[in-house]
Amino acid sequence: MTVIMQGVILLVVGMVVLFAAMALLILAMVLLERLFRTPPLASDERESSGEEAFGSLARGTEHEEVVAAIAVALAHLRSTESGMGELGAALEAGHGPWWTMGRIQHRFTNIGSSARAGEPSQGRRVR
Repeated sequence: MTVIMQGVILLVVGMVVLFAAMALLILAMVLLERLFRTPPLASDERESSGEEAFGSLARGTEHEEVVAAIAVALAHLRSTESGMGELGAALEAGHGPWWTMGRIQHRFTNIGSSARAGEPSQGRRVR
């Protein structure tokens, strides 16, 4: 057998062992879940009917709806005043000092790359 065939056989055997072990773990999880399943609580059965769960939610009065609308409007107003109105201010300011300094250093270190072939580079560094 060649080395490649040994590698392929080892790969196939390893994959079979791996997936067999995973299948056994999944089977064990399913069996343990069925053995130790807890019965549903009485309160869960009452809420699962649907009508009682939705019937217990009372509609708010008109006064409560107006108060809720005012609260939402105030929250929206506060969110726009607390920095959200200045969202694009940094973009309008232009490039910062880090970008500008990086461009200057890049320009001075690459001066020699535009020289003709065979000539030594005359690039200078900025201090």
